[in-house]
Amino acid sequence: MTKKNQFGMAIDWIAAVVLAITFIAAPSMAYAKSAPLAESSGNFITANETEETPEEEKKVWTLPSKCDNNQAKMLFRAGFKKPGMLRGAWAITWRESKHQSLDESSRYYSGALGTWQIQTSAWSGRSWWSRANMLDKETQSRIVRKHFLKNGMHNWGYGYSFKSDSWYEDAGMYYSLWGPGLTYSWVIAPFNTGWSLFPKKCTPKKV
Repeated sequence: MTKKNQFGMAIDWIAAVVLAITFIAAPSMAYAKSAPLAESSGNFITANETEETPEEEKKVWTLPSKCDNNQAKMLFRAGFKKPGMLRGAWAITWRESKHQSLDESSRYYSGALGTWQIQTSAWSGRSWWSRANMLDKETQSRIVRKHFLKNGMHNWGYGYSFKSDSWYEDAGMYYSLWGPGLTYSWVIAPFNTGWSLFPKKCTPKKV
């Protein structure tokens, strides 16, 4: 049995429950099943960052004044400063919530909260977790930046890893759960769409 969710994706209702339980689940489960980075395979999306000169390293990332996208500005304030980092975060939150801060009132609520859809059952015991923090988009984004993207920028729960301002497909857990077809439909394709929709006028510049 399939149905259209509020974001236009056809989702089998049983698999949707599995997704709710496992997506952004406990790190020990997700990390163990995730695939290694495939840097040489071309299996990544990149901002084409070039090696910086010493002069460039002294400069700071800023958003262009013409950027008028609230999600991009919020994510930049939350610490997603580099071009690829910001664009990937924008794409993931577009895929997860269409940039909304989803709560229990969502028709498809399944235990995950906020614009990043962090699963309450997996993370509610952490010192940084509170319902208020999860529903405040900037606070939740700062938490994701600090706690989910540290130690080599491994972003296992969202099906991608981050390195050198590039996002690498890292969806081994989902391939093992759903197979290639559903993983592509629910994880890869919507990320690619979000990546393509990112407002280019919000690409950070160094000044």
